[in-house]
Amino acid sequence: MGLKIIFKQFKTIKMNILSQFGHQGDTQWFNIKKIPNNLKPIEKKFIAASERSGSFHALFGDYDMYETEDGLYIDAKEDCILNHSLQKELAEINMDLAVELPKKDHRKSVIPKGKYFVGIQNRFDPMRNLKQRVKD
Repeated sequence: MGLKIIFKQFKTIKMNILSQFGHQGDTQWFNIKKIPNNLKPIEKKFIAASERSGSFHALFGDYDMYETEDGLYIDAKEDCILNHSLQKELAEINMDLAVELPKKDHRKSVIPKGKYFVGIQNRFDPMRNLKQRVKD
């Protein structure tokens, strides 16, 4: 993927961003004006899952989730809880309820009612001219 294409994609996202809300581990959260009209809601899923430790970042509460090539859009209908926990803690837990799970490495974060874009932190290696997602 060329630098021009990466910049073009970021520029599209950036125009909708009001501010950076925060981060939890390798997930970055941005307040946005609106969810793009052409997106369809998807089933709730992990925001990010660890490739090594069996942990995950997942949002719990009343929200709609939309996926694009660049990341996720979240329309939180209430204050939601972003957990970083182990997958074994998910047994019989409903992601529609704003519940706090036992923490793995990061404390829970409260995501207030609102609209967000969520991306995974990237690192750029100038020696290899390569952009890669941070692995948790």
